[in-house]
Amino acid sequence: MRYSTDTRTICPGDTFVAVQGERHDGHTFIDEAIRKGAHGVVAERPVVAPAHVEVTQVPDSEQFLAGMARKKLLAANPCVIAITGSVGKTSTRNAIATVLRGRFDVLSTTGNLNTVLGISLTLLNGKFDRETKVVLEMGACRPGDIAGLCGYFPPKVAVVTNVCGVHLETFGTIEGVARTKSEIVRALGADGTACLNGDDPRVRAMESLNAGQTVRYGTGAHCDVVPGLITQDIPLLGDHVIYLVLAAFAAGYTQGMPRDEINERLAMMRPEKGRLSRLEGICGCTLIDDSYNASPVAMRTALGVLQRQPADRRIAYLGDMLELGEASLAEHKKVLRDAVGVADIIVVVGKHMAAARASLPDADQRAIVVFASSTEAADALRAGDPVSPGEGDAVLVKGSQGMRMEHVSRVLLHDSIAPESVLCRQTESWRQI
Repeated sequence: MRYSTDTRTICPGDTFVAVQGERHDGHTFIDEAIRKGAHGVVAERPVVAPAHVEVTQVPDSEQFLAGMARKKLLAANPCVIAITGSVGKTSTRNAIATVLRGRFDVLSTTGNLNTVLGISLTLLNGKFDRETKVVLEMGACRPGDIAGLCGYFPPKVAVVTNVCGVHLETFGTIEGVARTKSEIVRALGADGTACLNGDDPRVRAMESLNAGQTVRYGTGAHCDVVPGLITQDIPLLGDHVIYLVLAAFAAGYTQGMPRDEINERLAMMRPEKGRLSRLEGICGCTLIDDSYNASPVAMRTALGVLQRQPADRRIAYLGDMLELGEASLAEHKKVLRDAVGVADIIVVVGKHMAAARASLPDADQRAIVVFASSTEAADALRAGDPVSPGEGDAVLVKGSQGMRMEHVSRVLLHDSIAPESVLCRQTESWRQI
């Protein structure tokens, strides 16, 4: 039985689960789900349905799914490898899955399915048994989120990428971020293993919370998994790549994989959609699409990649970095100052970037063009305003998910390339948002 919470992608025979979300109430789509062939409905309110549709009424639809997923997981008892951190979770998750697939059957979360709902759907709709390696990305927006996820889906291996100042609106301070990320280590038993970024002092400190084994990865002498163990060229952009490679090596090591086999798998890694993906752009330009999401650290990494690109002109389309709380203006100002030193042309999108631009010296302000939204910037780009990239130019596109900077990347992408094959958020359900 397959479960679905989205009538835009539901298939005949699915069970539709009505979830009350921040934007939409799934209960309003129950009739549509039944018309599209749903054979079951899970809802929090009474439902009038045809006789062939099985209706299950529950107090909380999300908790119902999580309970079902937990029951299935505990019954099979596979090795759960869980990843969290401020940035790099998804790329690290995919690197780990790539390594492990060389030897094991792997079930992994995909896209942005790193919440209770997303992980539950992954487990309920996926196939796994005791020998499967289940790789789960775990995201957090507020204190207790990781502990809640681990309560439903207890890990045997926990990987922590880093601790940075993201989601400060809800965490308050970077120490609050660290406490929440450490919940994944606290969830390990004595037979568990924590793979910790030894170069990040806040992550390294989590070792004291671990009841089991610790494997440190990083560039420092105190680390167990270091760059010298990597013998393959890795076809990815950015200085941060070494950390996701080392994390994946550490995860493979915990599962008994030999060094040569891990390295062979690492060489098979490919850029993820929307994450520093180097693509052929319009008019002979090079597009560096990093539109999936953004934080101050990730912005600076992306600008570093742009700076190292051989190019006649370097152009940066930068969208707002969201959920930074009181630090927002200061962090946007820092990023724009860095961008001024890297890019010949800067186009910013959103109110936070606009406010940061207004705080810069007049000369720098004049070099920066502002748009209110990514769709507005994309429309202007189609019209050749403010600049039409040409042959030899390198163009970076980056911003938080809520800014939808993939609209800009879509216009910049060479027309011989199908956008859905290389860009993030190109499904019909995303494009309707």
